[in-house]
Amino acid sequence: MVTSFVGGGMLMRSVVEEPMRTVRDLSFDYTKPSPAAHLPLDAQGGQVVVSDRRLQMVVSLTLPESDYNRDLGVFQVRVELLSGNEKVTYSSSQPCMLHFKSSHIRLIETFLKSGSLLAGYSSESQVIRIKFTGLVVGTEPAVYLRVILEPRAEYRPGAGIPQIYSASLKVETDLSFLKRILWNWRRTVFIWVAMGLFVLEVLIILIFCRPIIISRIGPSSESPSTTQQ
Repeated sequence: MVTSFVGGGMLMRSVVEEPMRTVRDLSFDYTKPSPAAHLPLDAQGGQVVVSDRRLQMVVSLTLPESDYNRDLGVFQVRVELLSGNEKVTYSSSQPCMLHFKSSHIRLIETFLKSGSLLAGYSSESQVIRIKFTGLVVGTEPAVYLRVILEPRAEYRPGAGIPQIYSASLKVETDLSFLKRILWNWRRTVFIWVAMGLFVLEVLIILIFCRPIIISRIGPSSESPSTTQQ
């Protein structure tokens, strides 16, 4: 039993791949025409994202429902993977904007949430989540990550940037379907693998050690008949 569980643990460790997951707060530099947040791409253990991996990222922006943001409309969020020498290895961008609400809906919501708004338990803001999937780390490992807020083409440099309360970034490796199943069900798979190894070891013992087992059981089974004679 002990060897089967040890062998199952070693097998699961070599087969199951743990996804890298990290959540970071973003701090944009508004002194630039296109505000950017630059942060190292390492997990809690200090590991660097290796090459030839697929990543998925979620950028969360908390925007006030101000007149400026409502009139701003669409803006662009760009995510770039950088190597150790600041070389862009992959880039992807998506448009986003505040969810539209008519003046009547905003008036009704303000009336219904007036108590919590006055008490400070809620605020007139929206959280926009932009999901980036299929980001591929090339042959050169990615060490840094950069998130950039870009205006539409009609704005002059430095204009068309949204007002933001706070922002965060969630990064995790995009595992294949089989690896994702193994990771999500790793405890159940470990129990089944350990029990399978245990049954296999018992069968091997019964097959190859059968003469020894029979020779030890034989005299004890024949002793009663000998005593009766």
